[in-house]
Amino acid sequence: MRQVLSVSKKRLLPSWRQWKQLPYLLNKTEKRTLKGAFGVIIVSVAFLIGSYVLSHRVIIPAIGGEYTEGLVGEPQFINPLYANTSDADEDLTRLIFSGLMKWDPEEGFIPDLAESLSINDAGTIYTLRIRENARFHDGEEVRPRDVLFTINAIQNPSYRSPLASNFTDVSVVQDDDKTISFILEEPFAPFIQYLTVGILPATQWVEILPQNAPLAALNLQPIGSGPYQFAEFEKEKNGSIRSYTLERNDDYYGEGPLIETLTFKFYADAQSAADALDNKHVEGISIVGFDQRDAVASNRNIQLIEPLMSRVIVLFFNETANDALEEDAVRLAVAQSINQQAIADDLYGGSARVTTGPLIEGMLGYTAAPETRFDPVLAQSTLTEAGYALSDEAPETVTEEVVTEADSEAEEEETTETEGRLSLTLTTPSSSELLRVAELIQSQLGDVGIDLEVITVPPELLFTEVIEPRNYELLLTPIVLGGDPDPYPFWHSSQIDGGLNLAGYANKEADTLLEQGRSATDEQTRIDAYTAFQDLIYSDIPAIFLYQSPYGYAVADKIENVNIPAIIDPADRFVNVNDWYIKTKKALQ
Repeated sequence: MRQVLSVSKKRLLPSWRQWKQLPYLLNKTEKRTLKGAFGVIIVSVAFLIGSYVLSHRVIIPAIGGEYTEGLVGEPQFINPLYANTSDADEDLTRLIFSGLMKWDPEEGFIPDLAESLSINDAGTIYTLRIRENARFHDGEEVRPRDVLFTINAIQNPSYRSPLASNFTDVSVVQDDDKTISFILEEPFAPFIQYLTVGILPATQWVEILPQNAPLAALNLQPIGSGPYQFAEFEKEKNGSIRSYTLERNDDYYGEGPLIETLTFKFYADAQSAADALDNKHVEGISIVGFDQRDAVASNRNIQLIEPLMSRVIVLFFNETANDALEEDAVRLAVAQSINQQAIADDLYGGSARVTTGPLIEGMLGYTAAPETRFDPVLAQSTLTEAGYALSDEAPETVTEEVVTEADSEAEEEETTETEGRLSLTLTTPSSSELLRVAELIQSQLGDVGIDLEVITVPPELLFTEVIEPRNYELLLTPIVLGGDPDPYPFWHSSQIDGGLNLAGYANKEADTLLEQGRSATDEQTRIDAYTAFQDLIYSDIPAIFLYQSPYGYAVADKIENVNIPAIIDPADRFVNVNDWYIKTKKALQ
């Protein structure tokens, strides 16, 4: 009965016991047919699986790999309080430390250690909340006390930090266990760029006396919160550091870096670094000098990347050093004589970009010059109208009557005034790049009838011997602009004596616009102010803006996804270092 009932049960498919009886029910032909069908099914399934894997398999970046780079200089203070005076220190500090904000070439200033930033309507209170998962390399959480300690140390004269002026008249207060506020006495729009300074761990530094800070071991074995952390360094017998190694920070609060180890070696100058690259002692170098550009570009093992820097080559007029420069026509004639595009192309090909004013393309409020001034024929006409000769003929002497008063009697005196070719002097630091620019300017001015004598000075003496005493007629020098446009230091009349107003430019309307541009909280107000200011510069011609120079960076060809569209200073080449990779792996998408 049980067998009868079992057979009578309704099943959609045979049971396993029934399937086992199948071979006994089939003849040889049916067995061969069944085996063939099973084979076709298996092959078809394998083919479908293989096709899916091949069509959906992608190669993605993976963690791993090592990279060795040569730096110019030697690390001494890998510490945000002091690092900005040395490129080698700044490079390492940028990788090891992180600030509340960071600069992004596409988005500007964005939160880093901070997860949010708010600014009050008056533009005097900047409030930031620190990320919950932000930790230092020793495992300690990043807290407001660390920010307080860092900013107070910068402001404390005993630490002698060169950043002290950035935080003058700024108060820092803790709002809660993760929020901190910066309070300014007056609104200052460019202040946001100062919030990129790296944050020190208070627990590591609080026991070190301020006057002993430069001597602390933490300056060479730092603890930060950045994507890379200190691993080791090696010294030469004379005590100088030979190499410095960083390793990936596995607890980084953001998307951590992919390259496992970064090793840096140090060289006295750009040529020594280029030689080390050529000899394969390093895989890349931090800066490619003007003299090394062609040789490095021919190296098959590297990528020569040349992002534009916020470094502009400018020819300043010092009107107080030569009466001729006080004449608008003379400054205009010089401007009409100089072919900026030809100079930029001669030096850097298509890598440099011609500039026309005190702001560069991409900056808030930038406007291009209304017209191109270069016109040698018009320059000659301008000089002729101003009374200057265009040939090498002997200068013409004229007699001028001058009436003087002596004992109530008029007396005539003869004086002579020489009218001839316009003669000027140009002073520049003795770098190969600037010397080449000076030669080109000398040639271009000579073509229209202006004699130019070029005077060179060692770079280390430029400030004390030339800039501070204003000992120049024309000064050819680079200037570096910040991430937020603030032309105030270079053009406000208050910066003439002892400041960076190298042209001695004094214009009350310009002063007002510059003050408005740095204090306004409304973006459109700032744009309008800077637009009007640039129009004044274009009209007054206190300087000639030549080109925005590229930054030469040689990085190993094995490193992928190196994207550096623009930088403010050399350390900004690491702004997207977390996206660089060497190793890859296969994955399905």
